[in-house]
Amino acid sequence: MQNTREQLIAVASQLFSRKGVDATTMGDIANASDRGRRTIYTYFRNKREVYSAVLQSEADGLLERLGAIVAAEGPVEDRLREFLSVRLVQRRKQNSAAASLRALFKPDLRRISQVRRIMRDRARALLHTLLGEGIEAGVFDPERCSMLEGFALDCMHAMDIAGADNAVGGLAASSDSILDFIITDICIKKR
Repeated sequence: MQNTREQLIAVASQLFSRKGVDATTMGDIANASDRGRRTIYTYFRNKREVYSAVLQSEADGLLERLGAIVAAEGPVEDRLREFLSVRLVQRRKQNSAAASLRALFKPDLRRISQVRRIMRDRARALLHTLLGEGIEAGVFDPERCSMLEGFALDCMHAMDIAGADNAVGGLAASSDSILDFIITDICIKKR
């Protein structure tokens, strides 16, 4: 039963990304999933519930990816770069969960805020863990990290919004420059 629900969420996510949330109907979801409308209403009372489930699923997928980066092996500064890069929702990775999120809420700041609220505390805790590891390893400056922690996710959020209408190359160059700046700033300078 859970598999059917997940399939409906996946189909709805694709339709919302392609057609837009407002233009997608419950009938569209039923047709695209090869299920009857009755099946959809077994799992969801209305399109708003479907949409909430899609947002939750996309946010969970992105948080899972961020958690895997934090738990991975390798230099902490490389993992921090990847963590922040994933959070930037770069368009270069069109098949990622992050790109799906961008397509879902691109024209609607209210929807961006919904996903941001879902993710905020867990993403902040993951970032705190990663920065703490870097501090403990003597790679990151504790004072600079405390400043970064306060604004990094908000900066990523602003880049999401600012990049919504920018060309792919411009957004990629901007995000790479910001990541270089952040990583260089918090690393302890070797003399």
